[in-house]
Amino acid sequence: MVNDEFRAAAARIEANPLGRLMYGQRELFHSNLLAWFFDSLPEAADQTFREYVKPGVGLERRVERERGHLDLVMRWPDQAPLVIENKVFSLPQVEQLDEYRVATAKWNPAPSLMLLSTTEPSFDVGEWRHVDYAELAARVRASLPASTSYEVETMRRYANLVEDLHQLVTAVGVRSDDENVWLGEDLLSAISSSQMRAALQKARAQRVADAVAKELPGLEERPKGSMSRATPLVEVFQYAFVDGIHAHFGWQLQGFQFRRAVVYHDNAIKGWDAAARRAREDLSRAHPEFFVLPNAVSAVRSGRKEFGHFAPNFVYQYAKVSGLTVGQLISAARQVRGTIDEMATGTVARPLDAIRHTP
Repeated sequence: MVNDEFRAAAARIEANPLGRLMYGQRELFHSNLLAWFFDSLPEAADQTFREYVKPGVGLERRVERERGHLDLVMRWPDQAPLVIENKVFSLPQVEQLDEYRVATAKWNPAPSLMLLSTTEPSFDVGEWRHVDYAELAARVRASLPASTSYEVETMRRYANLVEDLHQLVTAVGVRSDDENVWLGEDLLSAISSSQMRAALQKARAQRVADAVAKELPGLEERPKGSMSRATPLVEVFQYAFVDGIHAHFGWQLQGFQFRRAVVYHDNAIKGWDAAARRAREDLSRAHPEFFVLPNAVSAVRSGRKEFGHFAPNFVYQYAKVSGLTVGQLISAARQVRGTIDEMATGTVARPLDAIRHTP
């Protein structure tokens, strides 16, 4: 049933001209169109948004796009400003919201804060008010006059679009540990746009990473979900000092390739030349424990070469896996974390440059 609803929503987006315009722009498209709504249909826009704002004394009615790093700022003469942070595919981040809250708290009057997001935040949003796109669609529809003008019809189509988009993005969330980690072709084939497919795959990777993070509290760096070389990627790395080696140890699941990986911080073996590469391989060969596959990944080590590299300091070995579930990935993540904690030795001061950079 979920697959049928997903395909139906995808087909409606495909038939909606605004859906076609959205494909290549995503968050920027929504912020721009809502700014146009504010200017072109002021009464309807006020009915949609003024419920979320506080009384205050402003200067003039206007909307601002990309003020600093803020997606959207709506202003009225008799109300406090409304700051809108827009997240369609990406997950809200508490650090980003805190940064924007602190920056705008200095305004006079202080603004109301809205997080417009398809996904319910997994943390306390504090002064921010979360509004999902299904709620936005309902409020836009209720605000529109009984007219067939271009502006009104555009916003009716936009309400339909964001309602369907909300359904699509909700479908890529993690609902069960028994689900496969990645979206199946039965879902992705319903999307004609390669950009839209990539956005949904990245959204899935972020939500899988979030599921891993909830089960592994206390990590130095939160698990990350992204796209790399048109393939979804989830990864976890943590710093440790092991046998005189300063490094980040961890794993990546990119598509169907599960990697155990090390990012070395010794400047003597960093580099792009053959000598540095051999030095990293020699060190890695002497420490096979760095690359042990977790039990949850029941696969045979793959690759024509003993080690893979991302210069200047990333070394990995991998196994091909298929049908890996979210629960199995979480189990693998726990095991890898346990092995890293067991390997860590001493309390030697961490070098300032022992920072993991994405290859």
